[in-house]
Amino acid sequence: MPNHKLLLIGFVAFLFVGCSMSTPAISEYRINVEPLSSEFTQTGCKKESLKIAQAFSSTSLMTHEMNYGQGTHKQYKFTQSQWAESPNRAISTEILKYLKSTKLFKNVQISKSRSKNALLLETNIEDFMQYFSDDEKESFVKVRINLTLIDEKTSKVLATKTFESKIKVDSINADAGVKYLNIALENILKSSGEWMSEVCQ
Repeated sequence: MPNHKLLLIGFVAFLFVGCSMSTPAISEYRINVEPLSSEFTQTGCKKESLKIAQAFSSTSLMTHEMNYGQGTHKQYKFTQSQWAESPNRAISTEILKYLKSTKLFKNVQISKSRSKNALLLETNIEDFMQYFSDDEKESFVKVRINLTLIDEKTSKVLATKTFESKIKVDSINADAGVKYLNIALENILKSSGEWMSEVCQ
């Protein structure tokens, strides 16, 4: 067989093999807390409207990249895992959804709402990440969120509190980390509802 035909066959085979090889798929994860039944009976805020401000956070929580900590000071990025929505936006949505379910306020509005509200809730996400030990044999997640309730008319801080939930992860991978991050966020939402009910007495 002529050499040029052999070269042609080899080139076509190379293209076929190259096209059939695909890069590993990137897994997308959602922050999605199970519906919570935390309806309170306090009436102190029943006549007030609450607006949930878009959360403050580090830049890393405003992207779809999924980061993890290792040891005391190191931070890396998962290469085959990412968030379907940035944690900053997703957590703001979960707080909004949860506070609506508590029935503590007349209504609860998103940050972009043009309606006038008596109260504003500011959120600062201080930590939302999975951590590994230096030898990568142990892992835990930590969620730390500060909430501040503000009087919109006077800009006076009515109440502020920081909530933290730290949970050991049973598997050393991103999938388990996301599972427990959602559980930790659920813990914080429950605690924030109890705190808010005390504020609204």
